[in-house]
Amino acid sequence: MISVTSVTDKYIVQPGLLDKHRKTLEWLSAALLWKHELAFFQKLLDKNAPKFTDVEDKKRIGHFQNLLIYYKGELIDTLRSKLRDHEKSLAGMLETRDESRTEYFKEHDELMNELEAFNKTFIAFKEDFFYFIERVI
Repeated sequence: MISVTSVTDKYIVQPGLLDKHRKTLEWLSAALLWKHELAFFQKLLDKNAPKFTDVEDKKRIGHFQNLLIYYKGELIDTLRSKLRDHEKSLAGMLETRDESRTEYFKEHDELMNELEAFNKTFIAFKEDFFYFIERVI
């Protein structure tokens, strides 16, 4: 089956590439949202940290702070970079009309699995963080 992409007017043989493109764009959007959420969490932590006096709570604040720094300052930027590189690879395939690069498909699946795994971790982080911070607000 042959279809036309709406952006490049190039013909592609595998419509599945469009699904991969759409999924990659969705993850790029999610990564941007993660960055905004982390900035909000940092403000929330900064504002409410002085309300915690227990030593164990202070340790948890340090733990959350470390995760916020790691996620926002390194991990999400790395994931976004991988996604952008992945999109460039797809654009190159469409531009040259060369869909024989099977490594793209393997790379796509691995990247999607990595993002799914982080998303699950991030959801667990948010639940833990909200439960913790709710105690003082």
